[in-house]
Amino acid sequence: MGVTPTNTTERSRRRVRAEHLRLDNDVEVHSHDVVELALVRDGRAVQRSADDVTDIRSGHVLILTPGTRHSLESNCLLTTNVFLDPTLFVDELSWITKVPGWGAAFSPQSRVPRPVLILDADDRTAQLAELFDELAAGTGRSRDLGIGIFEQYALLFAAFSVLEPLVSDTVNSREERSYRATVELAVEVMSNNLDHPWTLGSLAAKVALSPSQLSRVFVADTGSSPMSYLQTLRVERLASLLRTTELSISGAARAVGWHDPGHAARRFRSRWQCSPNQYRERFR
Repeated sequence: MGVTPTNTTERSRRRVRAEHLRLDNDVEVHSHDVVELALVRDGRAVQRSADDVTDIRSGHVLILTPGTRHSLESNCLLTTNVFLDPTLFVDELSWITKVPGWGAAFSPQSRVPRPVLILDADDRTAQLAELFDELAAGTGRSRDLGIGIFEQYALLFAAFSVLEPLVSDTVNSREERSYRATVELAVEVMSNNLDHPWTLGSLAAKVALSPSQLSRVFVADTGSSPMSYLQTLRVERLASLLRTTELSISGAARAVGWHDPGHAARRFRSRWQCSPNQYRERFR
């Protein structure tokens, strides 16, 4: 996660590499050119990405694909990291990206950087730690003394086997939403018209429900009220505009329906824990 003691030439010779890292200081925003699996062994940190702000602790596994940008705030974090050349998932391990859930987690082909995938290993932590330790012990030696390619892949597949249900469950829970038609329509209407001054009543009229009916089915499907969901859509769209356009901060805020800059800044900070200007500087 941003700390790479071996040089680039040496790293390029090895398609699977693992090492133990100790982070004693914050790690500024950086991107990755490999697929990285990081098992947190000890300590805590705040991980910031363009998509989220997350508390990281012992037992978490972070999966990052090429192009992913994030930062870490911690005064002591111990991890074991496995670095995988992305060409592995184009060549001999390409079939893995066809496994349900795993394509979304590991495929290096996407042109849009994915969010950091964070898994809670829980009671699988010790098993993963043992496998990661063996990979680090083998790939950390010279190439002449390191573990053979078959043993290396066996350890890697054993780690994938431990992670498989966690990856599938996490990715599927993100992607397979079963909203009823009226809720999907309400989300679509809001998403396509974020600058509209929505009220619960006006949104309910759009989907031909009473306000109380819309609130009931919306909370049942999303776990959030329609107006809270709207604020989430607005703050996420604002973040996207800050990353991808030259709009001024006030102009981007107006584009998502917030005409009071102070209100927009407060909403934004409550979600991303930084100001819109700080966010733009970090993630552009």
